[in-house]
Amino acid sequence: MEPQITKIKKILTDVSTRQARIQDCNDEYTTLYNQLAEYFQGIGIKNPNPYSDLWEFYEYWKKHLKTYAERRAYVIKLYKNLKVDSAKTKNNSHTYINLGRIRELRTIKNKDFDLAKLIRLCEEINISHSNGAYLSCGMLVRAVIDHVPPIFGVTTFSEVENNYKGSKSFKDSMKHLNASSRRIADQHLHTQIRNKEVLPNETQVDFSNDIDVLLSEIFRLLK
Repeated sequence: MEPQITKIKKILTDVSTRQARIQDCNDEYTTLYNQLAEYFQGIGIKNPNPYSDLWEFYEYWKKHLKTYAERRAYVIKLYKNLKVDSAKTKNNSHTYINLGRIRELRTIKNKDFDLAKLIRLCEEINISHSNGAYLSCGMLVRAVIDHVPPIFGVTTFSEVENNYKGSKSFKDSMKHLNASSRRIADQHLHTQIRNKEVLPNETQVDFSNDIDVLLSEIFRLLK
């Protein structure tokens, strides 16, 4: 997301120093702002920018930042300590749940299924993964597969795997997701303390491809 951050900083600087007009930039700004807000939320980083549109920023700088120099310095400070990359999390790995997929789920308005909990589970998987909380990540993946079967007209994920009339590739992905992720989560959930332990790593809990296949089918069914 570094290019988007660079662009949004330029817009904030330009409008506050009369290099550009708010009415000419606000649409582009709000689009960039929303993209970044979703990205920060998905990986568990607080959005440092409180201004969802340029008129809000205008009201702030008019009262508190009297000179152009103060406004330039303020914009620099907004994002000064934020280090992100468009394809990486803090642990130098991919975002577990694709942010575009989460964005698709948010657009769904379905009278039978409220996706609020599913979306939050996806966000918390990303937060756990980006912070190296791999025990939590594995357990949350299991929570997702236990949560969604009613969308497919069944009560258990084994029924999704075996009975849902999807493509063979979908069923193969669901079989792998159900068998492997559940065993790994159960191992960490139910194994009692021992004299020696080995903690899960990023590779062990990586079912991101299969989860994306599942979420894409949910989106297809409910959109």
